Amino acid sequence: MSRKNIKIFVFFLIAIAALIAYSFHIGYKIPQKDKHKDWPEYPNHSNKDLIIKADKKEILNFTTIPKSDLLLIYYKNPDSANHTYGVMSRNGKLVIDFGYNTTVYIDEYHNRLIAENSSGRDSSTFAVYDSKTFKRLPTRYKNVNIDQSFDQYLKKERGVEKTDSTGIKQIVIELKPGETEALFKEKYIKKNANFALLLKNLKALYAFNDEQLDGYRSAGYTKTDQNGVIYKFDYLEKESIEILCRNFFDDAFREDKNKPTNANNANHISTPDSSIVVANNFDSGFGIYTRGSAGSGGGSGPLSDPKFEQIYLNYHQLRLHRLTTFFKQDNRKSNEAVYSMELNQPKSDNDTLVFLAEGRLYYLYKVNKEK
Repeated sequence: MSRKNIKIFVFFLIAIAALIAYSFHIGYKIPQKDKHKDWPEYPNHSNKDLIIKADKKEILNFTTIPKSDLLLIYYKNPDSANHTYGVMSRNGKLVIDFGYNTTVYIDEYHNRLIAENSSGRDSSTFAVYDSKTFKRLPTRYKNVNIDQSFDQYLKKERGVEKTDSTGIKQIVIELKPGETEALFKEKYIKKNANFALLLKNLKALYAFNDEQLDGYRSAGYTKTDQNGVIYKFDYLEKESIEILCRNFFDDAFREDKNKPTNANNANHISTPDSSIVVANNFDSGFGIYTRGSAGSGGGSGPLSDPKFEQIYLNYHQLRLHRLTTFFKQDNRKSNEAVYSMELNQPKSDNDTLVFLAEGRLYYLYKVNKEK
């Protein structure tokens, strides 16, 4: 081999080595061998005596109902145009549909569910239900507006009209010697003593909606009193309300021992073996940015952030009581079986396991058994 050819050969070796090193640097991983070649891929599974069936409902969010084994859900039926709220049993059966709403509140104090439909400030309507029978209850609602905010009160007491440098007249606060704002806060509380007492005695409602509110954290601006009247407050009056009732908007949380079991503590759903890498997808990350776009730092032109993303093969086990079944799932394919939540606890192999996976309900039961 001539010296020239040797140089070319060495150059190619160095280039290949550099390319390999760069590939690992941007995330490439060596594919692994299948640990369980005999396990079928989902929707097939190993135990022919068991059936895995998907429900047609799409469930985006759910929470528990106090003193009940039922679940409050935000879901969509395949024949419905909108997502709605409803109540479902742990066996996956729909008990009642509340229709379209923006938020549902859980009222532990009065054992109620309160459905709100709101299209903006001062435009809320409420429907109230008994949380056991789901019968409609009378609705009493007050949209609270403070007669005089603390800022208005302070301007009335110590406001002075002055003209600024542009010639516009403004009210500014000028306290007298020895006076503090804290002194006027005390006077403001005394002036509104009855309203302050009302605020102090209000009960928390726990907000539940599509994906952001889970029904375990209190709603800051919607509460109820001991008589069941619903009060809705304006966030613009937050400062005045917090003066009258300290910690009024602090979060409160409810506990519920009946929460469904997630995958980390599940009794019937498990991952019996660790996932493996079966392939790598290359993403060039190429895009065009223009001056002022996020992350561009000014200027314009092409932007590239290349990386490798892995494709995994996941291993799953489902168990009724003693009967089990195994399968694997390539996460490139649809119906990815990342099982996250079991809703009930089968006591025998004649029961049905109900679990939630990626917004879908699934049932596991024996062949020739109606779920």
